[in-house]
Amino acid sequence: MGIKQKRLESLDILRGMDLFILVCFQPVFMRWAQVMGKDSWVGTIYQSLFTHVEWEGFHLWDQIMPLFLFMAGTSIPYALAKYKSGEGEIGQVVRRISKRVILLWIFGAIVQGNLLDLNVNTLYLYTDTLQAIAMGYLFSAILYLLFSMRTLFVVFLLLPIIYTMGMLLTGGYLPGENIAEQIDRTILGRFLYGASVSETGQIVFADWYHISWIYSTLNFTATVLSGTLIGCLLKSELSDKRKLRIMGIAGMVSLLVAMGLSFIEPVIKRLWTSSMMFLSSGISILLMFVFYYWVDVCKNGKYLKWLKIYGMNSILAYMLYNTLDTSSLRNYWLHGFNSYLGEYYSVLYEFGHVLIVFLILYYCYKHKLFFKV
Repeated sequence: MGIKQKRLESLDILRGMDLFILVCFQPVFMRWAQVMGKDSWVGTIYQSLFTHVEWEGFHLWDQIMPLFLFMAGTSIPYALAKYKSGEGEIGQVVRRISKRVILLWIFGAIVQGNLLDLNVNTLYLYTDTLQAIAMGYLFSAILYLLFSMRTLFVVFLLLPIIYTMGMLLTGGYLPGENIAEQIDRTILGRFLYGASVSETGQIVFADWYHISWIYSTLNFTATVLSGTLIGCLLKSELSDKRKLRIMGIAGMVSLLVAMGLSFIEPVIKRLWTSSMMFLSSGISILLMFVFYYWVDVCKNGKYLKWLKIYGMNSILAYMLYNTLDTSSLRNYWLHGFNSYLGEYYSVLYEFGHVLIVFLILYYCYKHKLFFKV
């Protein structure tokens, strides 16, 4: 029997910060910005940091999803190490990976794919962050189990090269015309988000939807692999000083690669371009560097531990925020403030929702109830 691996507390806290911004801070801040107006200082900050860039460029908000994928990869060496070393049965690891992938796919379909409509005419198959994590995790987990860390690094470099070569050789990055979107339209057809069928039976694609999923799975996997490589590093027997040095160099090199690549390929989060992948992975690595140093090395994470309420139940937090209807509770308890707060009532109303989600997560955390996927 091997010694049970201690949880990487910095990873739980960093994941918690990511989820806190996603399901608590940004929604409330968005309501505040809407009330204040886009020309106010609140509106300016919101537009600059907490919205997705329409096409080329990068905001803080564009980092939330890549960080989620990166951390899914970081956890792989901790979760699957015993299978890689031959301690577990093949059937057991296959079931474990399959269960995670299937559940993430189903949850993603519930959140954004209209799965609960039980209507094939409104179903979208591949359209959510959880499904991107599922595919990146699937391929990264298989690669981790079968190959060495050196091979993982080679694959991590090859995937964005394949992606970028494919894009450049097929016409570039114009919205609606690039090969990534064309692959989605060809394979997913009516099941692509925003697509519909006309009276003549022709598939009509929404002219406002320009997000790639199938072809971008190359770089989804590369993003998860960047986390897997860091997870292998953190789990190794190297000294903390050496780990931090390697992480710092890796993060900076990734940012430099992104900068250089941006001269031939724009940073487009909606297409998950290779320049975007290296940029977001570099930021994720440097964030992991800071949190690992502060929490696990310096043991200064005392006032950040509350973020584990989100971080140790991240999928539950995501699902609760997106699927739990708390409107009746909020209407009952908060309606009296409407006449006093005016248009600011919408801020309180949104805060009521995120507070209910937090209280559920807090209860689960205190009673050690963790939603395992």
